[in-house]
Amino acid sequence: MKNKLIRILPFAFLGAIVATICDANHVFTETLSYPDPFLFDQAWFVFPGFVVAFTFMAINYLFAPALFPKAATSKESTSSGSLSVFVESLLFFMMVYLLSGFGNHYPNLLSVIFFSSFFIRLAFTYEKTFILLFAIILGIGGMAVEGAMTQLDLVHYREPEIFGVPYWLGGVYMHGALALREGMRNFVYREN
Repeated sequence: MKNKLIRILPFAFLGAIVATICDANHVFTETLSYPDPFLFDQAWFVFPGFVVAFTFMAINYLFAPALFPKAATSKESTSSGSLSVFVESLLFFMMVYLLSGFGNHYPNLLSVIFFSSFFIRLAFTYEKTFILLFAIILGIGGMAVEGAMTQLDLVHYREPEIFGVPYWLGGVYMHGALALREGMRNFVYREN
């Protein structure tokens, strides 16, 4: 278990780097803004916040099968993965994240694209119930945390539709669950 917890750190840092770059796209496309920008018009807490977020998500992923053993099978989702599948999943997540910036003037269209493409991907993946549960938790949790950040005046979205955030944000997080699974399989569950 200790080795798995240590392996979360490089995963969390890689996730934070990718998310910070994608967040910079959100700033550039005026999808969101920070009241007190620091570097590249992003707040000082963006990168450290993403490190904490990815660490938290990874720890939750690590303990989810033990906490909810009857909810879904997770044998393959908690086994060693391949680098190519991880890269593909990460790139798909990045494309969704970047598209949310460039398409932010069309929030309803983004919502349809993100949620429908997630369910198409879900139809062709393994251990559907496990990843669907995790994606729903991630989608709701991510929107709640970012919504709380808007209420604390830490960030502002151009199209705040629910609790200060756009609906499509849940779809981004749900796609993130698929990338998270492959990242966990590649970094944390990998065989030595």
